[in-house]
Amino acid sequence: MHGRKREAKEVKHSSARVEARRRKAKLYAELSRECFARRNQKRYDEETLALCQKLLEMNCELYTLWNHRKEYLEPILLGSSSDAKGAAEKELKLIEACLQRNPKSYCCWQHRKWVVDLANRLPNAEEAALDRELGLCDLLLSVDERNFHCWSYRRFVCSLHKAREPEVELDFTTDKISQNFSNYSSWHYRSALLPEINKVTSFEDLVRGGGGENTTTTTSSSSVGVKRVLPPHVLDEEFGLVKQAFFTEPEDQSSWLYHAWLINHLVENEKKFGSYGDERVGERLEQEVETCNEILEIEPESKWPLLTLARLLEAQAA
Repeated sequence: MHGRKREAKEVKHSSARVEARRRKAKLYAELSRECFARRNQKRYDEETLALCQKLLEMNCELYTLWNHRKEYLEPILLGSSSDAKGAAEKELKLIEACLQRNPKSYCCWQHRKWVVDLANRLPNAEEAALDRELGLCDLLLSVDERNFHCWSYRRFVCSLHKAREPEVELDFTTDKISQNFSNYSSWHYRSALLPEINKVTSFEDLVRGGGGENTTTTTSSSSVGVKRVLPPHVLDEEFGLVKQAFFTEPEDQSSWLYHAWLINHLVENEKKFGSYGDERVGERLEQEVETCNEILEIEPESKWPLLTLARLLEAQAA
């Protein structure tokens, strides 16, 4: 691990350490055999669940045991009993303990999604529970802001949290990017939030369709066309933000990939809707060419500004 002194070999491989690892391995093997035997027997008693919990705390990547717990929990969480909320909270505590040991466990995050999804459907579900999930994400992302498992889970929670405004999430990504430009998950989340925040429905489409909830760009008489096109001033702000990242970390690919998304958004929406005007698009492409040339003067061997420059010149020639 970074920042930790390497232990001396005589300490790392001392007889006491070796014996402790041997006992732990023996316990793990015995516990594993017992848990999987009970899984095959489809036992869901308290003793079995406690043994499985102990084993998952030792190794949270045993997806078979998570599935075993699903089989036990599903009838409870889908029912209307008063025990459902308590069962969900107990399971979430177990998952949280496992995430403290392995915050990038696929099994843990998928199981947590499953539990939260069902718990959110309960008659007594509260938004405060989703707020707590976002708080957990805040905590884990403060430790590792590039944990893409946690970012994915955060987007999932926000999709359930109807009171959570996308503008709040956009501010959150801005904070994380300011802390560390090398954060692909944060840039990616931003590319999903901005079109949602800036979606526009024309008056004519409202008259035709009425609701404004359709997410496609359609002219059907039965639905409303929503155009997710970023306004020019928003694009300018985003190009300014990503430019800061370029000059701070020119070799980091995450900001360059976000820049490619911005350029594609600019060019494609001009082709489809004439959203910006040829002159504005031409000016923006020229500005980005100049930025790449400036960076290449400082870092002539840098791959990403060179690749981006080639793509910009191709877009200008189109």
